[in-house]
Amino acid sequence: MRNLSDLYNNINFCAILTTGRTGSDYLQACLDNVPGVLTFSGHFHYYKFCENLKINEFDNLDPLKILELFIKKNHHLFTNDSEENKFIDLNLEKFKNVFKEICKNEKLNRKKFLLAIYYAYHLTLERDDKNIITMVHHAHHVDETRKFLKDFKNSKLLITIRDPRANLKSGILNWSRYDKSKENQHHFYLYIKRIREDLKFAKKLKNEKLFIKLEEANEIATKKKLTNFLSVKYSPEIMKATFAGKVWIGDKLSQFKSLDGEYNKKNIDNEWNKFFTKKDKLILDFIYRDYIPFGYNINKTNLSKLIYIFFLIPFPFFFDKNIFNLKYYFERKVHLKKKIIDLYFYLKRVLYLYTLLFRFN
Repeated sequence: MRNLSDLYNNINFCAILTTGRTGSDYLQACLDNVPGVLTFSGHFHYYKFCENLKINEFDNLDPLKILELFIKKNHHLFTNDSEENKFIDLNLEKFKNVFKEICKNEKLNRKKFLLAIYYAYHLTLERDDKNIITMVHHAHHVDETRKFLKDFKNSKLLITIRDPRANLKSGILNWSRYDKSKENQHHFYLYIKRIREDLKFAKKLKNEKLFIKLEEANEIATKKKLTNFLSVKYSPEIMKATFAGKVWIGDKLSQFKSLDGEYNKKNIDNEWNKFFTKKDKLILDFIYRDYIPFGYNINKTNLSKLIYIFFLIPFPFFFDKNIFNLKYYFERKVHLKKKIIDLYFYLKRVLYLYTLLFRFN
């Protein structure tokens, strides 16, 4: 077992940021068993956890008590996660004892506590700790990523991306199928916006970064580029998705499962081209033009298209077909307040699109 301070001072740090349904869990799962990498059994809101407990500093706090609270808050990371289809069954007593040994004689802060969790997980699974080179934290969201990069300033960044129109279809259709409460304008608005704004956030960061396209995520060239980026040796383990060494078949939202942990090619083309109307695609090409440099076939927007888009923005997308359908609301017995909220976020999205239009350069 290595000294925690020595480990902290001699390894690299990296964060994973997603831009929607773009394969960030698959990426993390592929790194699960790769020698030289510290990873975990899923993404979690570490900084939100710290803020809720008001433990930005760890002076005079018992690390084991904080760990107990962390396990209680994130129990799904150690047993099973029904939404993510993960079955971990980690030996919690062993994990706690390993963590206790790691933290012995250590003065902890927020950064070292996070590293200690990762290291304890690694040792509990009886993985080799002699050549640990990189800790990869799946921050997932922009907020967590921003805070992680503030703590670990020289961290590298992995950003998972996908054709934004395929991303949008997956985020709307799969979430609505899995959770009917997501079939609303609030979710639609946030998802449309997220795909654009999260990419803009990532592109502005000065950290060393690598964009991983879902469509190319299983190519040998991509996997070698990834291991080079993380400064670890290429390993065949990177071709299979696992968590805690157990095969991961994909989350509950995914229509297509991979029973052996192999990359599922069916997820590449989700037929978004048939899902959206011609009018939808014209506006989506305008919204997601920042994806053009990554090789996605997105039509550029000229002046005549801008004028056309100006008049099209207030009209519903294909997936909004029920927004003005009163029968839809009555059949579902939707409360008046929810109808108003739906309309509010629809109008908010219209305003957002007009803001993008008037800022167009």
